[in-house]
Amino acid sequence: MGGWTSLIGRENLIEYVTSRLNSDGGYSFSYPLFGVEFPSSISETYYALSILSVLGEEIPERGQTEEYLRGIQRKDGRYDSTAVAFYAVKSLLLIGKKPERLGFVDSLRDVLRKPRIFSGQFGGGFFSADYDISESPFVRMYHASETISALGLPVGEDAARIFTPNSDGGFGARNSDVVATYHAVAALACGGHDTVKLGGTAEFVEKCEARGGGYSGVPGSMPPFMETTHSAIMAMKLLGREAACPEKHANFIARFQNGDGGFRRSPYLGISMLCSSYFAVKSLSMLGGDFVHG
Repeated sequence: MGGWTSLIGRENLIEYVTSRLNSDGGYSFSYPLFGVEFPSSISETYYALSILSVLGEEIPERGQTEEYLRGIQRKDGRYDSTAVAFYAVKSLLLIGKKPERLGFVDSLRDVLRKPRIFSGQFGGGFFSADYDISESPFVRMYHASETISALGLPVGEDAARIFTPNSDGGFGARNSDVVATYHAVAALACGGHDTVKLGGTAEFVEKCEARGGGYSGVPGSMPPFMETTHSAIMAMKLLGREAACPEKHANFIARFQNGDGGFRRSPYLGISMLCSSYFAVKSLSMLGGDFVHG
């Protein structure tokens, strides 16, 4: 595979991902140490399967992974949370399967109808509620709407009635940030909202662009992280905008890869994580183009 994959150590990344596969079919945060496996995680499993899918790689041990994913769903058809439903359903779809019981969809629709709106300030007013995952209406509605949509079911317009941009065009609890903005825009898109019309939102995301590549959480802040860069690139696509200098962003993202093949969240130092690795390869694939090292 050519194009953007020429920027990264593709085989090293594949080895990094597959080394996290456990005997139960799930994937974990770390490879086994001293012969002991770290517990499998539904979120790590989703990120691992997504990376392999973006790279066009065959997913190993599909049968075991399906069994692990089936075991995540309760006997009554529900999942432990909206986030667990998102990761489990999306993971099943990545291996060509669907949940056998859809009773959990009603609880997801409840999230869209009655979101828990965060009323206070978080982080001294600098960060939005998106950084408080337990309270963020943006994350919860993103997970709910994306899961329903992925199953081919209608989402409805509940998200459009809840989310309205802040005065700066972005989304967030009292203060806008690029991660909350992406989650809100994605939820709106799933609900059938014409997100291309959100011109002010696109301008907010563009203001988060860093001079040396990547996107920061809020305009003027540094440094740009992997998750903020991913959120901005994904939001821009939904908003009908293209990055002005995709090659710059692609080369910037490639520098996040560590020697073990995985990607860190910081442009400086940090351990590799499956989530950061997914954000990296998904961002590169969305940027497109036949990039070369600059």
